[in-house]
Amino acid sequence: MTNELTIDSTPLAPHHDGWGDAAADAADRVLRGTLLKFADSQWTTGKEGNTVKQGLRLAALGTAHAWVKWVKGAPSEYKVRQPGESLPERDELGDLDRTTWELGPDNIPRDPYQNTRFVYLVDPKTQEAFTFSTSSWGGRGAVIDLADQIQRKRFSNPDALPVVELASAPMQTKFGRKSRPVFKVVAWRNSIDDDGEEQPKLVVQQSGTQSKSRADMDDLIPY
Repeated sequence: MTNELTIDSTPLAPHHDGWGDAAADAADRVLRGTLLKFADSQWTTGKEGNTVKQGLRLAALGTAHAWVKWVKGAPSEYKVRQPGESLPERDELGDLDRTTWELGPDNIPRDPYQNTRFVYLVDPKTQEAFTFSTSSWGGRGAVIDLADQIQRKRFSNPDALPVVELASAPMQTKFGRKSRPVFKVVAWRNSIDDDGEEQPKLVVQQSGTQSKSRADMDDLIPY
């Protein structure tokens, strides 16, 4: 009898090593990887609010649109729009009695359901994943602007994948001059790994949008 541990050295078949199954579990999450936020002209990551280095470039893999229900400062429910369908109207979700709403940072009752956009991004060099989550007026506009640019590009290249630089732009609101997030497309690729074609630097003029409230300018996500 021996106390030596014998390990089966037979190599696993490619793509049957279990990582694909685990990755599929991750794909079912609304939030994937590190949370990416924008507020007061600054991009930050994670609960700690670490400042994103200037000029960070990420591949924008996809987006999602959902109503997120908040309870005691944390998301408790996601109603995600399904492909080809519209997002439900707010009055279809219930919780319409304002007297039962929790107070927001401005001590005004805040709708528990927030119209939220998500953008899924990956660092092409490290494959680190990020999720940008926004319920602000300016943030949702940034996602729509990027989607419009992608759609135009895909008329000529259906597989086009944008590499974006995290930027910001001024926005005039009733609270004064503020900022909004911008996904500046700097290159197009057909996959995360190819080198892609560099975009010429363009100055994009976009009209400002008046914010309805402080909550519409910053994404108040406490985690």
